[in-house]
Amino acid sequence: MNLQPIEDFHLEKCAALFAAVFNSPPWNETWSQEIALGRLQDCYSMPGSYGIVAIKKDRILGFAIGHTETWYEGKHFFLKEMCIQSTQQRSGIGTKIIDMLYQQLINQGVSIIYLLTMRDSPAAAFYEKCGFSHHSKMIMMTKK
Repeated sequence: MNLQPIEDFHLEKCAALFAAVFNSPPWNETWSQEIALGRLQDCYSMPGSYGIVAIKKDRILGFAIGHTETWYEGKHFFLKEMCIQSTQQRSGIGTKIIDMLYQQLINQGVSIIYLLTMRDSPAAAFYEKCGFSHHSKMIMMTKK
């Protein structure tokens, strides 16, 4: 397996993986590959965009992508999307992606990485295992 920075030519295969993963439990969302591609293109085109892709024999096994943001205490990184092929989950690929992403971002001067994920999900447990913690002063709010 090879870990490398995401480039635009990876996005179509990443979109197919994204739709497959997030259309399955526990997410059960309804992504088309076209809309997933648009989402990832939006992430990729953000100023400060950075991501890691895991590839084995031209197959994308997983990826993470987000962007840096300027904050009063330094640069932060918003991890927008991450997914691992369902059959490859719990094999260490996600941890390797997070570890490489973390090292690269620290080298770029990022002081904090933050993300949103579903409460009480396998993803939340994964991120906690990788050293992420709940922020006691922040909540997510939405309005439709």
